[in-house]
Amino acid sequence: MRIFLALVHFPVVDRQGKVLATAITNVDLHDLGRSGRTYGAESVFVVTPIVLQQRMVQEVYDHWTKGAGSSHVRRAAAVSLVEPVASLQDAAQAIATRTGRAPTIAVTGAQMAEPNIDFATLRAQILADDGQDLQPPLLLVFGTGWGLAAEAIALADLRLPPIHRHGNLKAFAPGYNHLSVRAAAAIALDRLCGDGNAT
Repeated sequence: MRIFLALVHFPVVDRQGKVLATAITNVDLHDLGRSGRTYGAESVFVVTPIVLQQRMVQEVYDHWTKGAGSSHVRRAAAVSLVEPVASLQDAAQAIATRTGRAPTIAVTGAQMAEPNIDFATLRAQILADDGQDLQPPLLLVFGTGWGLAAEAIALADLRLPPIHRHGNLKAFAPGYNHLSVRAAAAIALDRLCGDGNAT
């Protein structure tokens, strides 16, 4: 199964639940690229309708893949996955154009309500495909801010449960679940594509 990532900056919500666009940060581009490259993702779509921010993503891409930064081979390999798009629909269309198949869209987030698949089940589907491309490509979507807006979640075929602690580890941080998107993406990718066990 071919895997793609999307980092959504719009539409997401703030802490009061208001829909807004968040600012792109350089570290997210680098770290999502590094995680994507490590776990075999083909692209990391950075979703924002703000043209100036799309240009910033393109400038970061150009610096590390064509400019002075291109001599740093590992960083260039990671950032080469990063692509700005205006919407989640545009990301899905780009995947369909590239692969010939519309992707299955999977979302997750700290407040994800009513998940309809768990990580272990989706991991089993990925492993069963074993590079044969028998199943549609997977677009794994992460939101910035305080999570994806309802309109973004509505586009999803699959809703994965929140990343959370297991067993008695809950005693260390009861009631707290607010990972950075970089950390959440790395954990999700490891659960789906890593060598360990998924839960």
